Amino acid sequence: MTDAPDRRASTSRALSLLVLPSFCGAVMVSTLQSTPLLYGIGQLAGAVFFMQAFILLHEFGHGSFFASRRANLIGGYLASLLVFIPFPNWRWLHDLHHRWTGFRDLDPTTEATFAERLSPFSRRLVNVCWRWSLPLFTFGYRIGIFWNPSKLRSHLSPHRFRVCVAHIVVYLIIYVTTAWIAFDSVVDVLPAIAASFVICDVLTLSQHSHIEMPLAAGEAVRPISGLAQVQYTRSLMFPRWFAHFVLLNFNFHEAHHARPRTPCYRLAQWHAASDNAFAFLPWIRRVKSMSGVDFIFRTNPERRGF
Repeated sequence: MTDAPDRRASTSRALSLLVLPSFCGAVMVSTLQSTPLLYGIGQLAGAVFFMQAFILLHEFGHGSFFASRRANLIGGYLASLLVFIPFPNWRWLHDLHHRWTGFRDLDPTTEATFAERLSPFSRRLVNVCWRWSLPLFTFGYRIGIFWNPSKLRSHLSPHRFRVCVAHIVVYLIIYVTTAWIAFDSVVDVLPAIAASFVICDVLTLSQHSHIEMPLAAGEAVRPISGLAQVQYTRSLMFPRWFAHFVLLNFNFHEAHHARPRTPCYRLAQWHAASDNAFAFLPWIRRVKSMSGVDFIFRTNPERRGF
């Protein structure tokens, strides 16, 4: 990683990145009762909107998007409702992900990704969903981690566990009430939500899947520093304008792990060429030629990447 002149939050730069999701959300809502063509365009815009809402949740969770702590909290709660992840559950488990990246069996997001633990049915399901881009993995990631009382209890203090369970109950009430009041509108945006899950599958699985990591195996180990975690992450390369305005630099995952409090709009300054940064199109062709079990649940012991 190279030096960069600034890591501070900037209100103007943060607000500039909210223009596209705001526009996409407006297009989605305004086309719900339109012609099939306009509705389809609106759902594509909605897919970008929901995908960016997840990335913004990630930024708000780090408290790095705005300089104001209150603004990050408000943004985090709003984004979390849109992507079906209670905000405290995200913040605390994602912090643990950053603490334990590099130990596959301690990181709450990777501790279950072992091929030998899959049943024959699960193996077939994973392979089919990966081959045909069915968004099983984002759904499982969000529900199986952040709505899972067993996982929350095993990783959090009793107080934080109670807070997370309370948020699960409140969020469920909000979702059920919304579906009751505006059922038709909820159904109308389901294609956009599903498409955003397909996009998020690729983005999130690109970051750590199929990268060899050590195991703590019950031993008392210390967390690995952010800079040392770079070897256990992967970046995908896109045109800079696309990475900045559409992906909000979420693809620069090596730089993010090295400096997790750096605002996303400054990450491009910190990215440096590495053996584990891949151009997107060659990378996606390569991983889509693999089985889902091999890519997601097995690692490459000889190289970090491919």
